[in-house]
Amino acid sequence: MPENEYDVYLVPSGKRGKDQNIVSPVEGDELEFYDTGVWLHRKGGRNFFPYEQIRTIREHGGEEVEASE
Repeated sequence: MPENEYDVYLVPSGKRGKDQNIVSPVEGDELEFYDTGVWLHRKGGRNFFPYEQIRTIREHGGEEVEASE
């Protein structure tokens, strides 16, 4: 299981977002930062999001924690 998981929240992008059929947040298990945007690796492939299209990136642990009694 991946160490961390990421949720990329997108700004409303009008026609472009509807054409791509991408629903925010986009979930992935690896994130690569570049000068113009990020590559988000997820099940079935990866997506590139330019920074102006990103509202928030949320990182959270991918490990499940067992509750002790």
